[in-house]
Amino acid sequence: MNKQPSSLREGLARGGKGLVSGFVSGITGIVTKPIKGAQKEGAAGFFKGVGKGLVGAVARPTGGIIDMASSTFQGIKRAAETSQDIESLRPPRFIHEDGVIRPYKEREGLGSQMLQKIENGRFAKFKYFAHAKVNDSDFLMITKTGIFFVTKGTFGQLTCEWQYLFDEFTKEPMIVEDRRLRIEAKERVKSVFHAKEFGKIINFRTPEIAKWVLAKLEDARENLPKY
Repeated sequence: MNKQPSSLREGLARGGKGLVSGFVSGITGIVTKPIKGAQKEGAAGFFKGVGKGLVGAVARPTGGIIDMASSTFQGIKRAAETSQDIESLRPPRFIHEDGVIRPYKEREGLGSQMLQKIENGRFAKFKYFAHAKVNDSDFLMITKTGIFFVTKGTFGQLTCEWQYLFDEFTKEPMIVEDRRLRIEAKERVKSVFHAKEFGKIINFRTPEIAKWVLAKLEDARENLPKY
């Protein structure tokens, strides 16, 4: 039994070789068949040989084409079976604005990647600073100029539920009741169907997370770009 081609390249090579062999064999038959027929049966054998040669000239290349298609298909099938999807083992490195390559931090890479994906890139122009998990589906995203409250949907889609720029803060952010971060901001009306907003209270899982986020907010606001 013939061994199946192990790759697409081998399948194409084997099929091409078979096709060429078929053409050569077919053309050779046009010459050799009449001669052999004449040697055996004289003039009658000569004409029989011509007929057989012509049939072979058509049949053998056709068979070669079929063999080539079969070998190529087997090569493609084998390549598909052995190929694997290449997936990134970790989020891409986050490069700070100064361009300095720092030791890799998965948290920064993940946060920067999330920011690019929120609502299919709607907020990709913002500069990532930090982020924190609020619960299993909600995150607080801190950028160089503001904050986003992000929700992860059932199918992994990321949606911004609300946002504030630092310029809209009316008071310093503060922690209340140990693990609740209070953000007060200017009045904002999303549409005629939404109530006016004057701020938010974010309930983190632990006091430590709330304090960490507050410190990051202070750092981001201190480094707010000057225009």
